Amino acid sequence: MSEQATPHGSPVILVVSADERSAEVTVERHTRTVFGATPKETRNAALDLAAEYAAYVGKPVLVNARDGNGSWELVVSPTGVVRAAGGTEAALLSGNRTSKRGGRIALAAVGAVLVLVVLAGGAVAAVRYGSALLPEEEPAEQPAVTMQTRQAPPGFTEQAAWRRSMHQGTRPDVAPGGEFAAYIDPGGRLRVVGPGGEPGWRADLPLSADEVVGPPRFVRAGTEEAVAVVGDGALWLWPPDGGTPEEITLPEGADVSFAGGAPLVIADGRASIPLDGELASVEKPRGTGAVLSDGERVLAAVVQGPWTWVAPDGTTESVEPQAPEGADTLDEVYTAGGGPNGGYVVAAWSRSEEDDRVVLAFHDWSDGSVAAAAEAPLDGLDEAVFRHSSGAAAFGPVVADPQDGEAEALEGFQAVSAAGGTVFGEAGGVAVAITAGAEPIELEGDVARPWGLLGGRAVVVADGDLYALVPE
Repeated sequence: MSEQATPHGSPVILVVSADERSAEVTVERHTRTVFGATPKETRNAALDLAAEYAAYVGKPVLVNARDGNGSWELVVSPTGVVRAAGGTEAALLSGNRTSKRGGRIALAAVGAVLVLVVLAGGAVAAVRYGSALLPEEEPAEQPAVTMQTRQAPPGFTEQAAWRRSMHQGTRPDVAPGGEFAAYIDPGGRLRVVGPGGEPGWRADLPLSADEVVGPPRFVRAGTEEAVAVVGDGALWLWPPDGGTPEEITLPEGADVSFAGGAPLVIADGRASIPLDGELASVEKPRGTGAVLSDGERVLAAVVQGPWTWVAPDGTTESVEPQAPEGADTLDEVYTAGGGPNGGYVVAAWSRSEEDDRVVLAFHDWSDGSVAAAAEAPLDGLDEAVFRHSSGAAAFGPVVADPQDGEAEALEGFQAVSAAGGTVFGEAGGVAVAITAGAEPIELEGDVARPWGLLGGRAVVVADGDLYALVPE
């Protein structure tokens, strides 16, 4: 597409505040405020939105921009090139314009890199703007920014190593190993970035961003890693380094879950997993229910008894759970979850001397051994949810560190999310954060809960932007 194409009919209005720490960007009558620790960062963030809008509409957009130095008019292309439009907003309104800074102001105020492009007809001044728009040119590190509208979770500051804009209403995901994050940008593209915000790759989605079900997810499919996106009627799997995705058609009414770190498709009572570009069904043992997939097999379980791993080729492996210390008989298998490095089956074991209390155990899903266990009240476990991360797991009131074997029950606690070794939730109507073996920390105000840890930084969302918060 030519950079000189006629601009889109709906201009972008960009107004930089007097202190140059924020700017309002209006696109199609919707205004969004961006922030920056420096004037350059503020302008970069504002132009980022303009360029992403240009990419979304597929043609250059006109930008009417103002700051304390005056007004000007720019054209931003879908590839991130910013150039003077041949006049300024002030000139359009008054018919003439006198620059306060000679020939520099229209471009120097943008805060990007000035380049001179020599064409056959003469020299044309232009600004090449690459940050977050041309991933292959983006620097690995950016100046720190501050998350101003929410409070940081315990152990982290409001200072972020970087910030990225996301499509409204979407959620991010962080790879289990903490090496990448995935999100959908305002232009409706899938993006994968590294710990320093450095771009990994980006791809156009095969559907509207508004039609995506849930966040993009880092998964296993067979023996390979992938990034998954679910839409109405299809599942797409991108290779871990980007490229062309596999499209897998889903049966009508299918439900796709990722509890085991891999896609499990349930339709008409049958369980399937992606294999060689299509769905491969498994035959569950009679009376069992499919709980999750590890990418190659499906875990099928009964309420009381061992669980069975089933592969599409008919291979099965039965796992008998071991009784935790102080327990008598298996009372109920509740759920399971995990990722590429393994996972856990959550089960309650009865105690002969108490009918209203159980030992809640987190069993290694591969051999049934007890990773961690704690005594807990039986009441409410039927409605509990399982939340887990690389270093923590919680079900009902029990919070555990399965890797260290620690677990304890916090009365009235219900988990909401987990990241690193911390579980976030509520106890007695109060928001708290807790790690196994430690006292809960009360969360005051609007605390951003991490979606995961990316290179040791907490990935959080505030006002539709993605932040990587720096540890204390």
